[in-house]
Amino acid sequence: MQIEVPIPKALERKYPEPVVLVVSVSKDGKPNAMAVGWYCIVSYEPFMFAVCIDSEAYTYQLIQETGDFVVAFPSEKQAKETLFLGTHHGHKLDKIERCKLKLSPASKIKSPLVADAVANFECVKEMIYQPGNCPIIIGKVVAAHINSDTKLQRLYTVAKNYKLSGVVPAR
Repeated sequence: MQIEVPIPKALERKYPEPVVLVVSVSKDGKPNAMAVGWYCIVSYEPFMFAVCIDSEAYTYQLIQETGDFVVAFPSEKQAKETLFLGTHHGHKLDKIERCKLKLSPASKIKSPLVADAVANFECVKEMIYQPGNCPIIIGKVVAAHINSDTKLQRLYTVAKNYKLSGVVPAR
């Protein structure tokens, strides 16, 4: 049986919720990353991701400037870094350096990969759509990478107030 409740009350039941890191780079090569909970696959042919990023975010500005970004699936071992990247702003703070996030070069775009992530997807911006107050950035995947350690678990938001943990996938 369903009972009607306020939207925020119903949203408490959405966990676990995937979290990704969106990595971008400035025109002068300085990387930035942020944690994003609102993302999804929007096409298989060609393969595309959508990420929702506030238009005031530094990451949004960098993607507008350079036209590329990485969608990284952080591992459960990256909870501390992911929380930091999701709760601090990059306009004046070098978040990558501050949280010691390890990066590695991408193969086809300027934005770097997250070295210890479960997987990384190199994306080229296709379009930006703004249905409400949060822009949706659509990126075409031009290269994909996985961590050689296949036992790493992916990081999820498992409860409100940014509680992060690994979730064991069904096999």
